[in-house]
Amino acid sequence: MSTIVVGMGMVIAMGSRSEPTERKESKEPKGRRRAARAPSLCTPSSSAAREECANFFAAHGISTPSTLFDTLSDTYYFAKNRAGQFVWGNRLLQEQHDLGNVKDILGKTDHDFFRRDIADRIRADDLAVMETGVTVKNKLEVIEGGNGELTWLFTTKAPIRDREGTIVGIEGFSRDARRSQDTIAPFHAFKDCIEYIQEHLTENISIDHLARLSCMSLSTFERKFKEHFSLTPKQYVLHMKVHEACRLLPGANSIARVALATGFGGQSYFTKQFRSIVGITPKQYQLSLAAGRASQARPDPGLPA
Repeated sequence: MSTIVVGMGMVIAMGSRSEPTERKESKEPKGRRRAARAPSLCTPSSSAAREECANFFAAHGISTPSTLFDTLSDTYYFAKNRAGQFVWGNRLLQEQHDLGNVKDILGKTDHDFFRRDIADRIRADDLAVMETGVTVKNKLEVIEGGNGELTWLFTTKAPIRDREGTIVGIEGFSRDARRSQDTIAPFHAFKDCIEYIQEHLTENISIDHLARLSCMSLSTFERKFKEHFSLTPKQYVLHMKVHEACRLLPGANSIARVALATGFGGQSYFTKQFRSIVGITPKQYQLSLAAGRASQARPDPGLPA
């Protein structure tokens, strides 16, 4: 999503690799650079790498995450080393990726679970947090699962520091908006305008009117809205329109009708805006959903017909 859910970017897009960050790290003193680097002698799937990931917290003098994280019903917790390998994931994250326990996620990366372009973007976001040391709060991320369905997440990420203060990894929370509906209106001051947006998505929504609903001047409304949602009001409206389009597209026979139903007007403009947020065209989105349903419906060759 986003990992938003700070800048609320969408996760489905091509991401950059980590060379810029590595070049900056090379300027650090050798001793600190060695402590900051993640294990590189093993591949993510090797047993040696998994063992290093299992010992990550102890090796850096850090307490392991609380078992209370496993009780969260709407929030994924994750922790990764500098190489992007998972060193922890709560029970909900394990269930999301069909894993039996936390040991099964150790040493894996986002590339083991997501399409390459999505994983690249998540990695780029992680590197930015580790490079700057700045916590990213409530970044909206839209992630396409293996079945083509979109998951909308509000993600917060922060660097992990060892006992000496060196950044050795990243940890964060991702809250599933579908599991926790109140996250799209976290502050009461914006409740009326958020509800208005949801009820009038097909219309030309006036930002002035949203400001009046929130009992604020236009400038104050735009400033506070972006502070809370990390999106301008116009960007938020656009994202909600695309969200509604994602709901309508699976059963639609005409993309042009979906464009009209979501207030985009022409199909060309709709396709451009949809792709800018989701990373693929509406048609490609429909095809990915159809492919996901087909794979789920395909019988297991090991079972009798």
